[in-house]
Amino acid sequence: MENKDNPIIGYSAFIFFEECYEYNENACYIADSPESLKELLEGVDFNIKDYRIDTIKLNDILDDYGCSFGEFAMEPEALKRFKHVEGLTYTVEPYDNPFNYGEPDLFVVNIDMKNDSEVDKEYTIPEILESFRIFDGVYKREQIDAAVNFKEEITPHLIKILETVLADPEKYASDENLNDNMYAVMLLGHFKECASHKVIVDLFSLPDDLADKIFGDITTSNLPVILLNTCGGSIELIKSLILNKEADDFCRISACEALAYAVVEGYVSREDVVTFFGTLFIGKETDVISDFWGLMAIIVCNLYPEEIIEIIKQAYYDELIMPGMIPYSEFEDALKLGKNKCLERLKIDLEQRSLDDIHGSMSWWACFNEESNFFSSSTDLKDDFYPSDNEQTSSKSQKNKKKAKKKKRKQTMASKKKNRR
Repeated sequence: MENKDNPIIGYSAFIFFEECYEYNENACYIADSPESLKELLEGVDFNIKDYRIDTIKLNDILDDYGCSFGEFAMEPEALKRFKHVEGLTYTVEPYDNPFNYGEPDLFVVNIDMKNDSEVDKEYTIPEILESFRIFDGVYKREQIDAAVNFKEEITPHLIKILETVLADPEKYASDENLNDNMYAVMLLGHFKECASHKVIVDLFSLPDDLADKIFGDITTSNLPVILLNTCGGSIELIKSLILNKEADDFCRISACEALAYAVVEGYVSREDVVTFFGTLFIGKETDVISDFWGLMAIIVCNLYPEEIIEIIKQAYYDELIMPGMIPYSEFEDALKLGKNKCLERLKIDLEQRSLDDIHGSMSWWACFNEESNFFSSSTDLKDDFYPSDNEQTSSKSQKNKKKAKKKKRKQTMASKKKNRR
């Protein structure tokens, strides 16, 4: 019999490969039923057998089982069950889905997770910085909040951390216990600190794969927005990273993404960026065997490629762009879609990768072990999903992951209609 003090609210999908729950942007997704969740998963990038369905009860939500800091995306029936609970403080807003023109089918719930008896610890700046320095597997949520409160005072210290890394990059590349660089670069991106822009560009311009060894998946997942946020409207250093053949190709591609986002922000015209990108399909921009041109082509396609479509055709002919990475038909589709629609989709992509919610951008990383009692009873879908131990694993460090993008699942209803990345 169901415990009335701990009722079932809904169902969530745990992704084995990424070791996290399915999200709608920064909100952990809670479906009405196993069936409606299965229907959602049919439109995502992974095979349905790459997921496990968990029954989510009230206590799981209060324990922040998905590490979403109290933000949940609930389907209508799940929301109704949640509203029956008394004594909670929360807000509810319909999710703004541009592809849904009827009644809202998803609601964003933000719960005040703070216990009234909980007393905030006051941290000094030295204590905050020391907590960031050595990796211990724990996400420093309270210290990050304290750093945000001390934004003006702590910013020079965060920049100093990055300057220290730049002075001796091999030290950070070889010692995975050093972790303050990760917090520093993410916080500076969150702060939109222009004074940090040059040192950030210099770090991600380091030769070979040094930047990847030091910053791991940040080089692909977060770097585009970090570069955009810290540039202050000036794109010259971003362009210098793109043109730097000594830098890691993935860092250069992230800089290209930042330049595309600069169009959305109005820092530069779309025509100027597309024309600049058109000069990068000569064949001498990087090593002969590289995904650089294919990844660049994806970005160009998203910007509406009308002005350089002949250059794109030639790049396919010269085998710089591999059809397996992006078929030419996607360029034809983009031209049919039109400039405004392409830019609208790019704007949505930028919003989904925003660093405004610093916890939403970091706390889900597999290297952090924010334990919670979120594994409840299995569902009738057990035959459709792989069995799993009731324990969420965490990796030693994000720095050990592959270079390929393994972004946080920010699966929206809109993304069911197209592959975002």
